[in-house]
Amino acid sequence: MKEEDCFVLGRVTKPHGYKGEVVFFIDADEPEAYRDLDAVWLKVGDRLIPHFIDSIRSHNTADKFVVRFDGVDSEAKAKAISSAQAFAPLSLLPQLNSDSFYLHEVDGWKVNDLQNGSELGTIQRVLDYAMYPILEVQIEGREVLIPLPSEVQIKVERAMKTLHVDLPNGLLEAYLGKDNDENSDTEWDGDSEYPPN
Repeated sequence: MKEEDCFVLGRVTKPHGYKGEVVFFIDADEPEAYRDLDAVWLKVGDRLIPHFIDSIRSHNTADKFVVRFDGVDSEAKAKAISSAQAFAPLSLLPQLNSDSFYLHEVDGWKVNDLQNGSELGTIQRVLDYAMYPILEVQIEGREVLIPLPSEVQIKVERAMKTLHVDLPNGLLEAYLGKDNDENSDTEWDGDSEYPPN
């Protein structure tokens, strides 16, 4: 299994007890949806190693489970995989509609202005902040950060690997140093309530 064929499902956090069980954190909107997995791939060094799940039960929060992996039968073996990232095949991800996307899938995609259709640049990566994701986009040789709170309208074209985004007024001008006299009353300064009216 190659890392590019997987998504990060979560992480083994620590041993649970002395018989090899571990606490497994699932980083997903609906952790219970992954409760019936037969196996996950743990990142050990630079390799993804399959680990088959013998048993899984709820822990103290909705996103944590107590898991017993096949062959992990002692505290020492459980400690050896603690902190390991856990991956699952991309095929297990639910299909999304055209107004949402998975953060991992848009790296390298093009970004277009939703209003006029013009191509803006290429997504370098997605910064996953607690409030909302932020696209790091290379535009005209400069790094531009595009926030994506829930109010921002987007359109996803997976076949074209393109994300269409309704940009805040004045955002590009602030980064690229261009004049925008027509919208000077509605420019977004990064601090005021989003989006400007």
